[in-house]
Amino acid sequence: MLITRLYIDYFGKFTGREFILKPGINIIHGENEAGKSTLHTFIRGMLFGIERLRGRGAATKDDVYTRYLPWDYPGAYGGQMDIRVKDKEYRLKRSFHANDKYFTVTELATGRELKLKEGHISELIPGLTESAYRNTVSIEQLRAETDAELASHVRNYIANLSIAKHREVNVAKAIEYLKEQKKALESVPYARQLGELAAAIEKCEENEKKIDHLTASLKELEEKEKSLKEQLNRPKSPESQREEELIAQLPAIIEKYKLYRDLSRQYSQAAAQADELERSLARLRQHIKEMENRQKAYKEGLKKKGIIYAAAGIAAAVLGAVLMKSAAAGAVILIAAAIAVTALYALSGRKNAEYKEEALKAGMTLENGEKQYDELVGRKKELEDRCDELNDAIMTYMQEFTEEDELTPEAVERLKETAAERKRASESMKAELNEKLRRYSFQIGTISHELKLLENNETELIRNKEQYEYIMRRKRENDIELEAINLAICTIQELAAEIHDSFGLQLNKAVSDIIDTVTNHKYNDLKVDEKLNIKLIWKNRDIVLDRLSAGTIDQVYFALRMAVCDMLLGDEPMPLILDDSFALYDDSRVKAVLTEIAKRRQVLLFTCQTREKEFLDELKIQYNHIKL
Repeated sequence: MLITRLYIDYFGKFTGREFILKPGINIIHGENEAGKSTLHTFIRGMLFGIERLRGRGAATKDDVYTRYLPWDYPGAYGGQMDIRVKDKEYRLKRSFHANDKYFTVTELATGRELKLKEGHISELIPGLTESAYRNTVSIEQLRAETDAELASHVRNYIANLSIAKHREVNVAKAIEYLKEQKKALESVPYARQLGELAAAIEKCEENEKKIDHLTASLKELEEKEKSLKEQLNRPKSPESQREEELIAQLPAIIEKYKLYRDLSRQYSQAAAQADELERSLARLRQHIKEMENRQKAYKEGLKKKGIIYAAAGIAAAVLGAVLMKSAAAGAVILIAAAIAVTALYALSGRKNAEYKEEALKAGMTLENGEKQYDELVGRKKELEDRCDELNDAIMTYMQEFTEEDELTPEAVERLKETAAERKRASESMKAELNEKLRRYSFQIGTISHELKLLENNETELIRNKEQYEYIMRRKRENDIELEAINLAICTIQELAAEIHDSFGLQLNKAVSDIIDTVTNHKYNDLKVDEKLNIKLIWKNRDIVLDRLSAGTIDQVYFALRMAVCDMLLGDEPMPLILDDSFALYDDSRVKAVLTEIAKRRQVLLFTCQTREKEFLDELKIQYNHIKL
C-alpha cells in the first residue's frame, strides 16, 4: 500500500491542509509541537477510526478523540486519505465526530464506493489490523518494542507468541503474562454493563413510543382546542344572533306586559267610569227632559187656569153686575178675578222659576258630565290604542318563541319559560364548550410537561446505544483477545519446540539480516531457542537482550517488527511510519537504518532534526521533503 495524499478538513491544529506523499522516503520535518504527532495520529485514525473514551478515561491524555477535536468547527472533524493498493487508487473519507461518524472507500478510477461489510480497512488490505499496525509498521520514539497484542496477529507464524514487558522472551514469562491478561480481560463486567445498558435502551425505546403517542395526542388536542376556539370566536349566525337579541329584549317585553296590564286595568276602570257616567248622564237627560216637560205642562196648565180664572172672573163680574145690578160690583168681581189670576201667575212664576233653576242646574251638571264623559271616552280611546300597540308588540315578540294567538298571563308565563329555557340551553352549550376548552388546555399542559420531562430521551437513547455498541465492540475485542490468549497459551505450551523448528529459522534469518544491516554488521545472528528466548550471537557467544544497550535492544525489536511486518503483509507491503524513532541511535546506525529502509516501498519519517535529511543527501538517497 502506498499513501499518495492526505487532506485534513479539521483535525487538531490542522485546518484545510493537504500533503502529497511519494514512494520511497518521505521526510516530514517540523519543530516540536509543529504537528508531527497530529499528522501521525491522523493517518492511524483514517485507517482505523478514533473512538471516544467513556467514563474515567474521557478527557484524559489517553483520550485521542478529545485531544484532537477541533474547537472552532467540531462538526467537520475528519478528512481524506488517498492510497494505492495493487495498482488501484482509492480515497478513504472519514468523519470522526461522535454524532456524525462515517467511513467510505471510493475507487477513484470508477467513482464506485466499496461496500465494506464490517467497515474495516482489513477488508481492503487483509491482515491489516490496528494491533498489527501499532506493532509493526508504526514506530514511535522509544516504541520500537512490540506489544503483547501482536501475538493474536502472528499466531500462524509464532504460535501466538507474546512479548513480555522486559525485552526478554521465554515461554514461562509469556504464559504468565498471557494468564494475567486473560484474568484482566475476564474481570471486566461486560455482561452486567450490557444488561444495564440494554435495560436503559429498552426504557428509552418505550419512552420513544410514549413520546410518539403523547405527540400524536398533543397534536390532536391542539387541533381540537383550535377548532373549539374558532367555534367560540366564530361570528354568530343570523338566527343565533337574532335569538340572543330577542332573549335580551325579554326584560323590556316583560316591562311592556306589566305596562300593558296596568293600562288594561286603567282602561277597564275608565270604561266602567264612562259607562257609569253615561248611565248617569242618561238619567240626567231624562230628568232634564222630565223637568222641561213638567215646566211645559205646568205653563200650559197655568195658562189654561188663567183663562179659566179670567173667564170665571169676567163671568162672575157680569153675573154679579147682573145680579147685583151694579157695575161696581161687577168691576170689583172682575178686579178680584184679575187679582186672583195675577196671584195665580205669580205663584206659578215662582214654581216655574224653581223648575227652570232645577233644569238649569241639571243642564249644567249634564254639560259637565258630558265634558267629563268626552274626556273619559278620549282617555279610554288612548288607553285602548296604547293597549293595542303593546299587545301587537308583545304578540309579535311572543310569536318568535311560541305559537300563542292571544296575550294572556298564561301565554306570558309560557313565553318566560320558553325564553329562559332557550337562554339556559345557549348558556349551557357555551359553558360546555368552555369546559371542554378548559379540559383541553389542562390536558395540553399535562402532555407538554410530560414531553418536557422526556425531551432528553432521544439524546439519552443515542448515548446509551453508542455506549452499548462501544461495550459490545469492546466485548467482541475482549472475546477475540481471550480466544487468542487461550489459543496462544495452548499453542505455546504444546508447540514450543515446533515454533523454534518451523518459524524460528525463518524469523531468525529475517531478523538477523536486518540486525546485521542496522548494527553495521556488529550483530549478524539472532536465535530463538525452544523456550522462545531471544539471543544475539556475538563472536560465537550468546548474549541475552538485557545485557545489551537500550539502543541495541531497540534495534533488535525494530528488526523484529520489520520481519513480522514482511511476513504478515508480504503481498501488500505497508508504508513504514517512523516518528522520531532514532533518538537512541548513533550516526553510523542511523545511516545504516536509512540504507535499510530505503529498500522499502514507502517510508514516512517524522523528525524534528535535520540529521536524517543530511545523511540521505550524503548517501545520495532520493526523498520527498515536507516541511510542517
